[in-house]
Amino acid sequence: MNKSQLNNIEISKFLNNTLTPGELIVFKDKLEVSENVDLLKKYIVINHLFEIESQNFDSDVAFEKFLAKKIEYNSTLKNSFYESNKSYLLVAASICLLVGLSFLVYFNKYHTNELEVSNQIVLKLSSGEKKSLDESKSNKIYNKQGEVVAVQKGNSIRYNYKESTTKVVVNEFNEIYVPYGKRMEIVLSDGSRVHLNSGSSLKYPTFFTADQKRIVELKGEAYFDVAKMNELNRFVVTSDNFETTVLGTEFNVSSYDSDIENDVVLIEGSVRVMSNSDKEHVLIPGQQFKYSNTNPGEVKTVDVQSHIAWLDGVLFFENEEFKSILKKLERFYDVSIDNNCEALWNEKFTGQFDLESIEDVLETFKNTVPFNFELKNQKVVINPLNS
Repeated sequence: MNKSQLNNIEISKFLNNTLTPGELIVFKDKLEVSENVDLLKKYIVINHLFEIESQNFDSDVAFEKFLAKKIEYNSTLKNSFYESNKSYLLVAASICLLVGLSFLVYFNKYHTNELEVSNQIVLKLSSGEKKSLDESKSNKIYNKQGEVVAVQKGNSIRYNYKESTTKVVVNEFNEIYVPYGKRMEIVLSDGSRVHLNSGSSLKYPTFFTADQKRIVELKGEAYFDVAKMNELNRFVVTSDNFETTVLGTEFNVSSYDSDIENDVVLIEGSVRVMSNSDKEHVLIPGQQFKYSNTNPGEVKTVDVQSHIAWLDGVLFFENEEFKSILKKLERFYDVSIDNNCEALWNEKFTGQFDLESIEDVLETFKNTVPFNFELKNQKVVINPLNS
């Protein structure tokens, strides 16, 4: 069977809402193929026909049950069933609109960015397979040849250490997605350590070759402790707005698409940052390179500890506007926040939180700018005090 074709088991799990987060990502990718969409619609029609035969059909009830994913489904259903029961589909003509609407509501609900699909860490292999990683278990990670290239234990993945080789090979890449509320450590094949913050992704080779740069792609925030190698094996972190090059050092890169400002903070060693404006900046320990649309290249001295507090599970901000803090809160506590209190947006706060809940943090903010808030189903709504 073509790997891009939907199979009966996937469709059954979809109808019963039992797809794992990783399987749901693969399922979504397959629905980019129109033939798979058509096949799924046919199965949905047949699924409703089973209900019609077993009870008096009530469209409102069927609609609610479908959205709730409580419709019983025979997981061993074969494609031949559809071929031998085409006459049943004529009976279903009157409910096709209902079925199509149900499908669109469900599909659109999950047709989101891969980082937002689940609350689990997802690893995309070079084969295109996407695996959701259970932090309570251990897993072996394989390449296309079936060889073990890494082992995952808890919230850490360690790739097999390999000396840089001159052998000409086709390298393979893995890509990891870390959702809001979680963090992950990656030990690359050269021994470099990468700590990924919540809401981040990293694409990297499963091993590095001789006489070539070690290039990884980052979206979000990560702390890098880079293993030192020779001049030809410089370590390069690419992100949307700038590129950071090092030989061996420790530094933090924050490059979230949703943030107004992105930055690089150097803890030790030396790094070279090249922005989209092609201007080069060389940092020394304790310096920060800051990028924004209005200021694509500011370098200043900062307290580095405040920028890497997240490594210890600490949320820290100093004289920072709420519109910037809001994004950090969403990532740290895995919540979405709607702010309807205009007075909050440009208000600046200083604070440090670790064991406090999101409610505790907001209660602290209320001491400066009074407002009301409600937390329900991981969503916070902030309203003016007199609303």
